[in-house]
Amino acid sequence: MPTVPVSNDLQFLREFLARPLKVASPVPSGRKLARRIAEQIDPQPGGLVLELGPGTGAVTRAIREQGIADCDLVAIESEPRFVALLRAQFPQVRIIEGDAFEFTKLLGEDAGSLRSIVCGLPVIGRPVHSRNKLLKDAMAALRPGAPFIQFSYSIRPPLPCAKGIEVRRAATVRLNLPPMHVWVYRRSSTQ
Repeated sequence: MPTVPVSNDLQFLREFLARPLKVASPVPSGRKLARRIAEQIDPQPGGLVLELGPGTGAVTRAIREQGIADCDLVAIESEPRFVALLRAQFPQVRIIEGDAFEFTKLLGEDAGSLRSIVCGLPVIGRPVHSRNKLLKDAMAALRPGAPFIQFSYSIRPPLPCAKGIEVRRAATVRLNLPPMHVWVYRRSSTQ
């Protein structure tokens, strides 16, 4: 008997229920949230945009709609089912299967001058040292002034700021299920 394709929403829910500490939400990001995240990326060509934890590709789609070329987009996803789905939906985007918290190792030389990083990883439940390392690695990988964009349920910045890093809430999307905040981290201009 032929298999029936599983919708992205249902597949996302299944992965969330199976691995709630690895999948940030029971449903993919809504279109409005995805657009608000993508708006934080400078659409001018030049340099890579890295997406950490793309899930089923809701934000990936919005990043592409923002004008980011497929050849300039790299996504790192740990869930094999999501990786297969992403590769089928975005065949020209570089999809890497692996632990996004280890993105510097996975990217190698490409981790040196990123123009933006978009992070949908569930960071709140991670130990503080792990969150600090993620932000430190991101700041080291980004060009000066480039954004690290983290979206989260948290009404407070989900990653603790270190000296020399500024954070601002770029958006709150209340109509998303659940409501989400878009946080943008950058190296301080006074460094």
